[in-house]
Amino acid sequence: MARRVVLCTHSSLYSSRVLEALLASPGVQVVGIVNSTRVLTARGPVLRDIGRLLRRSGLRYALHLWLATSAFELLAPRRRLHARARALGIPVLDTADINASEGIAFVRARAPDLCLSAYFNQIVREPLLSLPRLGCINIHPSLLPRNRGVDPLFHARLRGEVNGGVTVHRLDAELDTGPLLRQQACALDHGESLMAGYDRLFRTGAALALEAIAGLEDDSAGSPQQGAGNYDGWPDRQAAAQVRGLLGLEDYLRVVRRP
Repeated sequence: MARRVVLCTHSSLYSSRVLEALLASPGVQVVGIVNSTRVLTARGPVLRDIGRLLRRSGLRYALHLWLATSAFELLAPRRRLHARARALGIPVLDTADINASEGIAFVRARAPDLCLSAYFNQIVREPLLSLPRLGCINIHPSLLPRNRGVDPLFHARLRGEVNGGVTVHRLDAELDTGPLLRQQACALDHGESLMAGYDRLFRTGAALALEAIAGLEDDSAGSPQQGAGNYDGWPDRQAAAQVRGLLGLEDYLRVVRRP
């Protein structure tokens, strides 16, 4: 029997990749989508949060995020999260706080076996963590515990790392600290755009998530993360100026047009 999944994400190229992988799997039934409308904070006005991001990280970095989200929706409207969900009759909740009463009620009404988080900029807390029968899992585009937090591929490029990967792990009360279910390593290509790199990682992550979902049982605890790891927040302007590939427009158009 197909497992009932609620996808928690943020409408983007990457959410499109993960959603299409789930829809193509006979072992999964997507019964709902939680779409984050948050920029930085749950209660901050969107324009104020955008202004804060611009002041901290600069215009090039903000454009890097915009290209993967709103610009993707403009260039590929049929693949937009809401359009795909509407065509398939999948309920969508737009929220800046999944842990609020509306989010809890939405997930409970879907009666999922599990929640899958991917490119989701919110921390899922109790009682939501324990609401699905099989819990909540996440796709994180790094080899945890390495590069927890915001934009792990950006920070890996900033540090000149040549090896990376993607992790599927259980969610817990902290950020990117839950037990590991699947991992796959890969070389990092500093010559490609960040968007192309993330596109590749989320494609791999979606496949790993499907493997994890197929084998997940009530007692599938996963393996504890080994080592202290590291955590990165939003980059500053100086860091953004050092990383190549923020605005690889030719690469971007190629990736967006790829079905």
